Amino acid sequence: MKRYIRWLPVPLLIGILLGPIAAREDSPPTISDRPELEYLKAVNRAGPPRDPQLLFLLMGQYMNANRHRDGIEFFSSLVKQFEPRLSDGQKSLYLGAIGLLRAGQASNVPFLSRIGWVKETIKTLEEAKRLSGGEIFIVRWISGVVYAQLPGIFDQRKAAFADLRWCVENADKAPHAGWLREVYYRLATLYQMDGRTTQAQDYLRLSGYPDFRKSLTLTTPFAEDVPQGTRFLQNVSLRSYREKCTRYQATSSRNTIL
Repeated sequence: MKRYIRWLPVPLLIGILLGPIAAREDSPPTISDRPELEYLKAVNRAGPPRDPQLLFLLMGQYMNANRHRDGIEFFSSLVKQFEPRLSDGQKSLYLGAIGLLRAGQASNVPFLSRIGWVKETIKTLEEAKRLSGGEIFIVRWISGVVYAQLPGIFDQRKAAFADLRWCVENADKAPHAGWLREVYYRLATLYQMDGRTTQAQDYLRLSGYPDFRKSLTLTTPFAEDVPQGTRFLQNVSLRSYREKCTRYQATSSRNTIL
């Protein structure tokens, strides 16, 4: 599948809380409090952006403002408006964004309707993967991250492993190395739930997170901790980052995790 995606080197912060699947939507900011959101809405209304990061920056704005439902409605309207002009790959990106926003909205859906809501979200993400041919990193990333946090009743753990491992194996398709952080973290949580603590700790170490207590998803090309301070990755190639991870795996006295 020919890849048309070109990414701007702009950090993207996405708040994903699927444990409940979303943060509460208390008193959303007014329009005047979110000029960046309104600007990005205007940009995206003009037509399918050549750089898809403009789409995902807007998605991030909706999520950070806890306005998931507004985002779902906005992107759904764009799909309907632009559909005759969209390639399968472009449509998969819109559906991926809608799926992630739906996941973020799930805890605000009335309890009796929530299972149906999540099943429809899974259907949306599966359609996004189908249209992408399974070859667009951000679509597989969204699917893997969402599925990894779903309760067992939805039977998506196997799919989560598949999507996240695909992201590891195709890291050169990521916007930048920072996107791998959440992939490793979610693989760590899956192994932890399976009782495979050795693999869980290996992946947690690769993620850069000190433990399993976190509520935000950072895809920024930097990391920060107390001993080492802030470390930037934007000048580090994905190849060198993956080689570093491979060296760690090869020299670790623990089990192989890939």
